[in-house]
Amino acid sequence: MTDVMMRKRADENGTSFDEAIASFLADERPHMTLGRRGEPAEVASVIAFLCSEQASFVNGSNWRVDAGSVAHI
Repeated sequence: MTDVMMRKRADENGTSFDEAIASFLADERPHMTLGRRGEPAEVASVIAFLCSEQASFVNGSNWRVDAGSVAHI
């Protein structure tokens, strides 16, 4: 989802795509302890769980699948 933004950042900073990602995570998302962007399968796993019978007792919950991108308590 953020590839276009990372390409623009790389062009603006004169860096590679991977360097743009690394600098963005360091500068803008310091709480992401994994230090990487998520993979679609990682988000899909949570969606599949919530759509499954295993989540039948889940009610009124917020699930952040962001590796700590948004710092919260």
